[in-house]
Amino acid sequence: MSCAAGRPRTKEIVDPTYPLLEANRSVIESIRRETFTYGSSDVHKLDVYYPPLPGSDGLPPILVFFYGGGLVRGSRSSPPSYLVHNNLGAFFASRGILVVIPDYRLVPGITFPEGSEDVRDAIEWTIENVAEGDSNRVFLLGHSAGGLHLASYLLLPSLFRSSSAFGRVHGAILMGVPCEILPSRPQFYAIAQHYYGSAKKVSANHPLSLLRQTDDSHIRSLPPIQNIMAGSEPRAISTSMRTFAREFRKRGGTVDEFVLEGHDHLSPILALSSGSGEDWGYDVVRWIMGGADETPDTMDHSPHKQRAVAESINDLPKDAGDLPTPGTTSC
Repeated sequence: MSCAAGRPRTKEIVDPTYPLLEANRSVIESIRRETFTYGSSDVHKLDVYYPPLPGSDGLPPILVFFYGGGLVRGSRSSPPSYLVHNNLGAFFASRGILVVIPDYRLVPGITFPEGSEDVRDAIEWTIENVAEGDSNRVFLLGHSAGGLHLASYLLLPSLFRSSSAFGRVHGAILMGVPCEILPSRPQFYAIAQHYYGSAKKVSANHPLSLLRQTDDSHIRSLPPIQNIMAGSEPRAISTSMRTFAREFRKRGGTVDEFVLEGHDHLSPILALSSGSGEDWGYDVVRWIMGGADETPDTMDHSPHKQRAVAESINDLPKDAGDLPTPGTTSC
């Protein structure tokens, strides 16, 4: 698998038959993967992807990934191909990072903040039980709805500051996250009302509102955040992420913003292990291996990355809660 030059082959990447991932199935499946239980329900399972070779600096860092799915769907290994999300685990594990991908409970079976409680529990289980990784070098990645749960976990002191992860998490990535949930996306807004309990509670508890309610000392205690959005991200998501980053930075938090040109909302996750559009993954590897100490100015930038986020970003033709079929679970 190599980092392809030029723009990502987005149509092939998001093709629901996943031809690019199928071409690399043997490589993806060659990475050791084990499944464990981290909670009390049948949903509370997670997969651990182990780096094939020991690192020169001792135990490998840990990356915990929370996939998207519009709050109502998703799987750590998506049928029918069982390549989606496996591709991400294999990509980072093959580059020396131990990867954990949990399942978490979905609407209508949960209410706020139970999604973020699952995030907390999966991270704590990993720290306490995965001896093959360095529990003092933990990084987090959340895409779309998974990133919504992750952001809420970080912003709620009752969850993050009381967790064994506090002081161990060295960086978090929010990718394509709806930081503000508005009626302009009616399908997702209706689902969010089920999760939060009412329209009023949606407005009071989405990540941007939680940020505004959190005191400055908590924000300054949070790990560095990378805000990553696709060049063709839905406008509601890109606008909310820019607002979140601006206010997070103003309150004393550390956050950097990146745009993945040529990608849409789904394609960055699906690109990993495909041989196309993987540049952002290589940058994340460098960031993690540097302990999140590298700044965007010192990282090796790919042409698709730019800190100045464009004011105008094209909308996708679908609401972000809708997904290609079959098998794509990001949203």
